[in-house]
Amino acid sequence: MDRLGKLLISATTAALIATLYSCGGGGGSQVADGGIGGTGVSMGRVTGFGSIFVNGIEFETDNASFTVNDVNGAQSDIAIGMVVRINGSSDQTTATGSADSVEYDSLIEGLIQNNDTASNNTLTIMDQVITIDADTVYENPFDATLLADLPVDSEVEVSGFTDGNGTILATRIEVKSLAWAGDELEVSGVVSAITGNQFRIGSLTIDASNALPIPPEGTFVEVEGNSFSGTIFEADSIKIEGDSNSVVADDGEEVEIEGQITAALDASDRFTLNGQVVDASSTPLSGATSQLTVGRVAEVEGVMNGDVLLAEEIKLQATASERGEIGGILGIGNVNISAGTVTLLGRTIRVDNSTIMESDRDDESTFTLSQLISSDYLEAKVYPDSNGTLVASKLELDLPPNDHNATVEGTPEFVDGSTIRIFGVTVDTSSVDDYSFDTQRIEVKGNFVDGVLIADSIKRDD
Repeated sequence: MDRLGKLLISATTAALIATLYSCGGGGGSQVADGGIGGTGVSMGRVTGFGSIFVNGIEFETDNASFTVNDVNGAQSDIAIGMVVRINGSSDQTTATGSADSVEYDSLIEGLIQNNDTASNNTLTIMDQVITIDADTVYENPFDATLLADLPVDSEVEVSGFTDGNGTILATRIEVKSLAWAGDELEVSGVVSAITGNQFRIGSLTIDASNALPIPPEGTFVEVEGNSFSGTIFEADSIKIEGDSNSVVADDGEEVEIEGQITAALDASDRFTLNGQVVDASSTPLSGATSQLTVGRVAEVEGVMNGDVLLAEEIKLQATASERGEIGGILGIGNVNISAGTVTLLGRTIRVDNSTIMESDRDDESTFTLSQLISSDYLEAKVYPDSNGTLVASKLELDLPPNDHNATVEGTPEFVDGSTIRIFGVTVDTSSVDDYSFDTQRIEVKGNFVDGVLIADSIKRDD
């Protein structure tokens, strides 16, 4: 079986287990009927720690082995947002499991060529296009440089999931250096356009003269090197990670994976999730060609039938247009650990095992609900579920801003000439002279007073 944990990512659905809030990660919400009922494979991003939370399950890791970038490691080497592959067992009813092994491998450790995160939420790294979304975890252990301000030639490590052809949705970006010092770089993807001793991964041309032979086109590889000839990356080693079929588990194994749809649903009721072929015919999304489209993030549970994953359940992550943000000072009595909720700006938000719990404070990387205090400033990346309940895909704990104590992002609903609502938060716009109501997504900053966000600034969230 090929080890392709690097290809996959988690979304945000699982079971609410309130007792887990105080020992790590979030809680949980939507229980899947399938999943690993015995020994199987779970792939997704790490959302929290107690043992380790992946795909809404808390996996006990006391007896697990860890492999980190092909080297023996430990749980302390794993961080929030990393995409991992867990071999082990789990119980969906209790949302607990036991890991036999945990494997992590980055997709890229490379140099930034272009930083367009401020305008288009993208980075270009080693000629691969890296997309950033609201759930991407960013860590810079060196200084306060923000992701949008990282200079060209900064060296970063990217985890996430990929189509293998030069497009990656980042779940975690970690700065390794603000100026490359000539150390080893790495890029992963599918071999294409072989010409002589050269080939491409995405738009990156690679010279394999010192690492022959070149694997066949369609092979998923990891390439390492520490030099360029002009814009051509010179490979020191090429490691085969998988073939074009990207099979993630053995025949008969139970699988739970999250990832990005890389080939849309076809007439045979099949699509691919980061290269793994999925049969949707036994799910309610059978025939849903308008939903199972390229680029959507999905969670799939099922059983391997040869090279095909027979889906028992498919859940689609909320689209970008359905998502937004609510941020503010927590206040007294606004954490309900037993219910798995926090209340921000008067809105109750569900927190589950799949909620990414990220701390941006210098001495912390993650947190639990039980650690929050009333003066904490929280930013919740939210979306409404099918019942209209707000769910947090990510909670960020940070220091309060200097110029405001509340923010909300999303598509506004008009109330009257000077009042709008965003995700149920009432906003008074009367102090913002250059604002006129429209239906585009906006970001509002201001102060929350007596149940109303008094806007100081409003800008379009293009």
